[in-house]
Amino acid sequence: MLRKIAVLTSVALLTLNNLFAQERDYRKERAELARQEKAEKRRHRDQEKLSYGTNILSLSPFSALDIGIGFGASYEKIVGADQNIGIVFPVHLMFELNDDYYYGNYNNGNNYNNAYFYFTPGLKIYPFGQRRITYAVGPNLMFGAGGGKEWKYDNQGNYYQADVNKLRIGMLINNYVNFQFTKNFNLNIQAGLGVRYVDHESVSDNFYGDYSLNHGMNVTGQFTLSLGYRF
Repeated sequence: MLRKIAVLTSVALLTLNNLFAQERDYRKERAELARQEKAEKRRHRDQEKLSYGTNILSLSPFSALDIGIGFGASYEKIVGADQNIGIVFPVHLMFELNDDYYYGNYNNGNNYNNAYFYFTPGLKIYPFGQRRITYAVGPNLMFGAGGGKEWKYDNQGNYYQADVNKLRIGMLINNYVNFQFTKNFNLNIQAGLGVRYVDHESVSDNFYGDYSLNHGMNVTGQFTLSLGYRF
């Protein structure tokens, strides 16, 4: 009887030991499969990231800067092993909105046709790298120059036309959201705020002659919608 009990106990122990061993092997197998799956996803992300080009040419059908609205184009070069840094060179052609503001004794207006060239080179930092939907932030310098003709009148009732040229220099902090629809085509939304350090205006007319105005520091901003080709 004792021998039967001992045999049954041994068989039970061996069975339990085999079950535990199988469970350990199953857990190891599951852990290994999970590790391989993670490694495969990582390789897929790396391949997807590396499949994106590091050059982006963009057209901006709509741009809004501190002086008005217009359109533009830009070139971006993405650098670094992880593609976390972009160097961007945007240019814009802007058309001034009628502002009708008073400065001293002069009222300025009727300047819808004044055109300005803006150059806003900057740096883009991609904290999450390159993805189908990704975010970037960075500083941009702002250089704007141009002009045209404006009708002016003063408090004495004089109404005259003047040639006006403006120079604007400042800095912006821009935020970007990029939607990479395919390997080559994307949509980019850009918005930022900053400070305009230089706001110089030169005026020439036949009534008062030549004079200049410095409007000082002021808040500035930018919004741009761009369509890009990546290669």
